[in-house]
Amino acid sequence: MKHFETLTEAMEDLRERGYTHEFKGRRDYLEETGTGRKMRSEEFTVDEFHRFEGTSDPGDEMTLFAIRTANDDLKGVFVMAQGTYANEVTPELMAKFNVSDRKDVNTEGAVRPIQSVGLSESNQ
Repeated sequence: MKHFETLTEAMEDLRERGYTHEFKGRRDYLEETGTGRKMRSEEFTVDEFHRFEGTSDPGDEMTLFAIRTANDDLKGVFVMAQGTYANEVTPELMAKFNVSDRKDVNTEGAVRPIQSVGLSESNQ
């Protein structure tokens, strides 16, 4: 899995791979923007995610999730802002996006710690 420099680049790559729908967070469900279809957390899975951090503005921090519906394999993206600009969703829905302990989710897009130059891993 490759790392993307920008949110736009990642969204274009996902679109080419069939993630063509867009979802918005609405308290305790996601809503598909084109049809208004509502999905609760048990109705979709997270396939992968990509996190982006702004270089100078913390308001630029975002996470892009590639999701798939459980019953009809509809694929799309959900962009979640961080911090002050975060989506207003319930903790139950947010739990669905906690992917750190789920082996079925591709986490290659996760932010990796910066390695200090000249230090071995044992010295850090």
